[in-house]
Amino acid sequence: MPCARRSADTGAEQRLIKTLPRKGVRFVGDVREGRDASEAPDAADAPKANNANGGLPAPQASEVEGLNGDSQAPTEFMLAESATRRSVAPRAVAAAIAATGLICFATLLWAYFAHSAQVEQTRANIETAAKLTQIAEKIDVISREDYQAVRSLAHWAVDLDPNNAVALTRLTRALTTGVLNHWSDDVANDLHAADQALQSAARIAPDSMDVRGAQCHILRAMRRYEVAINVCSEAAQRFPKYPFLHKEIGYNRLMLGQLDEALAEFQEADRIAPNSRLRWSWYQGEGLVYLMQGQDMKAIDYLSRATLEAPNTGHPAAYLASAYALVGREQEAREALDHYMKLWPKTALNNFGPMVGSAAFNSKMERVLKGLRLAGLTE
Repeated sequence: MPCARRSADTGAEQRLIKTLPRKGVRFVGDVREGRDASEAPDAADAPKANNANGGLPAPQASEVEGLNGDSQAPTEFMLAESATRRSVAPRAVAAAIAATGLICFATLLWAYFAHSAQVEQTRANIETAAKLTQIAEKIDVISREDYQAVRSLAHWAVDLDPNNAVALTRLTRALTTGVLNHWSDDVANDLHAADQALQSAARIAPDSMDVRGAQCHILRAMRRYEVAINVCSEAAQRFPKYPFLHKEIGYNRLMLGQLDEALAEFQEADRIAPNSRLRWSWYQGEGLVYLMQGQDMKAIDYLSRATLEAPNTGHPAAYLASAYALVGREQEAREALDHYMKLWPKTALNNFGPMVGSAAFNSKMERVLKGLRLAGLTE
């Protein structure tokens, strides 16, 4: 018989296994001797069944009938044997009952502690994942080293807690940032992993502000600029105090060559969060717009700010070198370009650029490349 049917224990009635507060569990079931009606008496007790007959073998039914003349009247021998059968309990049955109880107890005890250990491990994983995500959120991704650190932390957090939407979103942002800044060693796989993480985050927290921001981010990395603008604009209406969305709209419009519209979005991001840790990114956007428009002094102003706040990103310094060269400040142009080349030593004019935009964007990049050529960047 299964253990569960033998015990029938509930929270209110604990007949076999009792929970002792702050101690554990204890087997409290009674073990009683009993017998199966089909069992024969022990061989040692067999002679007692024949005592009433002087130790002789029990007479056959026909013999009893012949002696008494009435087949319905039991003899003294039959009464004695019946009484003996009812009083004797086989030791083997008692031992089996006791063994079964111990097996049930051991099985339930193992299940109890195994479940407790699993629950405790899950709780520890969730807490650790939350802490790792908090650490990752405090890192400004303005260098390759920052990117690698945040990516590793986010991966670790997601492995520990696959249902942590914040960790999944952070992983999406990290992978996408690596692609946009040319830090990724495998763009296709990283974009695929970022998309998978984002889909999981969206299933868990579809209305999250961070999830919507990550959607805008990855669409730009996929070069789906117009779709990204629509998604970001809708999200910006729902989350008007989230500057990241306006920054993303600005860069998507910049990639389409829509300079004035892009500048307005960068300025809106700065208006919403003038002290944001991300402001270097819209400073860079504003500076690049001014550089493309020929407003070189404004370009130098904003690109200098971006370079100061994110010196190891690299691209603000390259744009700054171009702006300096176009206004004839050759020494400063070379210094800015030298700083950039230390970070990106394999860069040349034919492979320069954080992203490839539309034809309109590429045509406006010609002025930037002209300044870089004057600063000393080779073909």
